[in-house]
Amino acid sequence: MAETATDWVAAIAEGADLRLMAMGAGGTVLATGRAAPEALRRGVAELTGALPPVVACGLAQAGLRKVPCRPLDDTLVQRTVHGVQLAAIPGLAQESPAHVMQGPETAIAGFLALNPKFDGVLCLPGETTVWAHISAEEVVSFVGFLTVPLARTTARLLGLDGGWDAAAFSDALSDMMAKPERLAERLASLRAEAQLRGLPEGTARARLWGGFLGAELAAARPYWLGQQVAVIGTGEIAQHYTAAIAAQGLPPAEADGAAMRLHGLGQARLLLKP
Repeated sequence: MAETATDWVAAIAEGADLRLMAMGAGGTVLATGRAAPEALRRGVAELTGALPPVVACGLAQAGLRKVPCRPLDDTLVQRTVHGVQLAAIPGLAQESPAHVMQGPETAIAGFLALNPKFDGVLCLPGETTVWAHISAEEVVSFVGFLTVPLARTTARLLGLDGGWDAAAFSDALSDMMAKPERLAERLASLRAEAQLRGLPEGTARARLWGGFLGAELAAARPYWLGQQVAVIGTGEIAQHYTAAIAAQGLPPAEADGAAMRLHGLGQARLLLKP
């Protein structure tokens, strides 16, 4: 029998808005929507016809917990956002080097709930890509990179919107891992080659992403070298990371980022009183 009654609402901070999912007691997504924080009460009511418990992640107001720690604590942070009581999952913080994650910890919690024996490194591509060292179901340490927004911005600057060349990606990745200090020069040369020789757009775009990911993997080498690695992500960007890591002789496990985050929110829902 299909679920029809909303048991709770999952709220995920995305930019200035919240993505909302009405959830059945069995974990089924019944309906989805979006709402600005100031319109959250109306958004939840329109989505569900009521005001059920709301479990949120990615909220700056939820505060931070310092690693090493489990990605999901036994206690959620209670916050009122424009008349709606939220149970929010705190983000994680690291003092040195200074890094913060607000949202990826929930996907990590979902992944570890399904893979409690995992011991290694999780790579979570996103606006801030996170590499997290996991041991005994705890986040021991982590590091973040702004590779994705930098690569996207540079691609727009160079007018590279589509196409792909897997061989060009692989070559650029390998070159940049060997010489990460040459990234800015390689990008300037890429633009010049497109101007002088009519470099195909797909080749140029693949070389750009290969260069950026090569520089990131070179910097993140202490995390992934010799480790079991899993990529938690969705879409083309996650595929690029998976290919880049596999090229190092470490074919990573893969998990859908949206599904892991939702499962993490579901684990948090279990902490609430019925």
